Amino acid sequence: MDEISSDIELHEFLEQVNYVLSTTFKEKWRHRFSDNFISIFQTRVLKSLTDGKPVKKTSLTSLFTNKHKYALSEVQEFYRCIDISLYHPLIYNK
Repeated sequence: MDEISSDIELHEFLEQVNYVLSTTFKEKWRHRFSDNFISIFQTRVLKSLTDGKPVKKTSLTSLFTNKHKYALSEVQEFYRCIDISLYHPLIYNK
């Protein structure tokens, strides 16, 4: 029974990852957060998958605020809107 549950969780997680990298995701959020903002997020998620390393939420926040000069409040609003917790363990809160 646990194996079936794990398979279902893995499938749901992969669907979430597929969605976050999709054009549909970009179209949904680009009007609220900008095309560039969403591209940065998608690129970082894709890099994480390619490297096989999870992303720290703090380093993702730093990327947005320090390198790309987005306001912290905008980044936090984005996390809230997309429910960043859905992407754990790919993006983790440490």
